[in-house]
Amino acid sequence: MFPQYLQMLFLGCSILLALIISRGATVLKTPLIVGYIIAGALLGPDILGLISQKQVASLDIVNLVVLSLIGFGIGGELRFNELKKLGRTIILIVVFEALGAFFLVGIASALILKNIPMGLIFGSLAAATAPAGTVEVIKQYKAKGEFTTTLYAVMGLDDIIALLLFTISLPLSIILLTGTKAGGDVSIFHALGQAGLEILLSIGVGVIVGFLLIPIAKLIHDRVNLLLLSLGIILINCGISEYFHLSPILLNMTMGIVIVNRSSLISRKIFHTLGDWTPPMYVWFFVLIGTRLNISLITKYSLLIGIYIVARSFGKWSGTFIGSTISKAPKKIKNFLGFALMSQAGVAVGLSLAASKALEQYNFHVQALQVISVITATTFIVMVVGPIMAKLALFKSGETNVSD
Repeated sequence: MFPQYLQMLFLGCSILLALIISRGATVLKTPLIVGYIIAGALLGPDILGLISQKQVASLDIVNLVVLSLIGFGIGGELRFNELKKLGRTIILIVVFEALGAFFLVGIASALILKNIPMGLIFGSLAAATAPAGTVEVIKQYKAKGEFTTTLYAVMGLDDIIALLLFTISLPLSIILLTGTKAGGDVSIFHALGQAGLEILLSIGVGVIVGFLLIPIAKLIHDRVNLLLLSLGIILINCGISEYFHLSPILLNMTMGIVIVNRSSLISRKIFHTLGDWTPPMYVWFFVLIGTRLNISLITKYSLLIGIYIVARSFGKWSGTFIGSTISKAPKKIKNFLGFALMSQAGVAVGLSLAASKALEQYNFHVQALQVISVITATTFIVMVVGPIMAKLALFKSGETNVSD
């Protein structure tokens, strides 16, 4: 159990330390969230030890809320009139960048481990892209334009492909590892059906809640009351997604899409009011990523971690390049969008936990530890490098509105 006084001490110290270190990040001209992640690493078990890994896990509610806010924010950027111009481009990029990471990481990790089933699992985990870091960089540099809109859309749809790949790969991997045609809860068709139902329900609930929120929000003119309404709805969405095992990102993203396309005025008011409340939540989210630093695991699996990062990065970039080339996307999207898709966090970590639990059930303890260790370590490393690459991509696209 994490004592209350320690929770308050950690949350308070994390904000102050993140504030101090982020000033250093500004001087070094790196995105602010790099400072937040470093602050988390300092407070975490491997350095100052202010918080243990079990205590980090007890604060997972922060991750859930922030992922929901991120999903809602991405949805609020996806206007149909703009997406129609980029529709084919977005679909091709999403498919190729997700599959690029899946195949390259899958093949590379299978060769290193000499284990095809584990290659399938690592490949499916590599397909997911974390929007959190990139969204924060976009906000910091006030990026806007065709490149930024495409980036929002790709990040929003990316997790759907990743979820489908994971639900196919995990049961298939367990079947291959056990050497039997396992049925029931590890059936591939059953898993696919579950994934499809999860996606449809997430979208359906998001649409319904979005349509319900608009008329209520129109009756509220007070800024504080609108904030309370918006936040209350998002937290209810968190509860629904947890109880029914839905995607908090997809559910809230769908709600955001409905609101921004049905009422741009209500959309602007809601996002403006939420903007005053969200900064500390985002700080805690990135600080908690930093606390996952584990030097011993990085050392133990250094080769696999290094290959995973290189293969995933090249898969994301090359897949984006191929998809952009086929769809005849603008040069800035073709050349630089892939660099903005390097981040890995919430979804990949969540799926790795699910994979680890499934492997433990079949007594594959070593493989379960490998999955958690590699994804945790790569998430920490990539979340330091990813925002820097996203910043580079945004500046190269010429869509930033803040000087470096």
